[in-house]
Amino acid sequence: MAQKGFTLIELIVVLGIFTIVMSMCYTILDTTLEADRRIKRATLTGKVGEAILSQMRRDLQGVAWRGLGTDVFRGEDNGQDEDAEDSIDFITTSPVGEPSEDTPNWTGELSSIGYALRPGKDGDSVLFRRVSWDLTEDPFDSGDRSPIYDRVLALDFEYLGEEGEWTQDWDASTLLPEQNLTDFPYLDERAAIAAMEAEEASASTAAAAASEGEGDSSAATGSATGSVLQPGDIDPATGEVIVEEPLPRPLPRAVRIVLFLHYSDEQGQILNDDGSPFEEVFSTIVPLLAADQILVEDPESVLLEGSNSSF
Repeated sequence: MAQKGFTLIELIVVLGIFTIVMSMCYTILDTTLEADRRIKRATLTGKVGEAILSQMRRDLQGVAWRGLGTDVFRGEDNGQDEDAEDSIDFITTSPVGEPSEDTPNWTGELSSIGYALRPGKDGDSVLFRRVSWDLTEDPFDSGDRSPIYDRVLALDFEYLGEEGEWTQDWDASTLLPEQNLTDFPYLDERAAIAAMEAEEASASTAAAAASEGEGDSSAATGSATGSVLQPGDIDPATGEVIVEEPLPRPLPRAVRIVLFLHYSDEQGQILNDDGSPFEEVFSTIVPLLAADQILVEDPESVLLEGSNSSF
């Protein structure tokens, strides 16, 4: 009995149909993968960067410095733009979680927070947020570090100074006097007044003695007799009014943050169409309210005066 099989023409037709079907399937698969990449770029990328900046902004807006010593704000520069690996540390009132260990020195109001990069994978860095609850020793070099994101290309900070210039680093310890003990100047008002009165009495005695011995030459030798010139006095050497020294400004007026990110999912890095890692840059400027804090001589007296006014 003769056996029948497929002819050559039939095989060619079947292979042609199979090729067309596979080509259509590949086109559909490639379109689906491309759509998936676009959806991930549109949904994942922006949210990550904005979330990181939001956390940094919230921490920086609570910056505090009065009565906390000299180690209250430090920004270290390490590179520029896409090569930047800057770090920042500061004291803040921003809420933080409870410490994992018993910390008797923690008041629940102040903590030390910092941001820095550490080496990661594929040439990227890992962004860490540091929290220290104990401010008594090394507040900028202690605490717990938690990873925030592991696909950071660069992190750049800049600081706005008093004259409106942007600088690459900032160290409050070089700007504050060693005695930064009180929250506000009026807390030591009585001691300051007593010291001033004693100083003025001593200066008056010295000036009277000099006046008796040298007559009108006392103005020229006032500094030698121990008299201390105060703001508003006329400097006998220059004839100009002595202006009051401004309060120390240990904080920048604002901090500029520039964050360079790559992205990844469960399959690895998210790539551009040309195969390079997808990169996005986020930036923001955070004004530091504590840097422009207006101090009054006595808050109670101001409140009493304001209580008689109408709103």
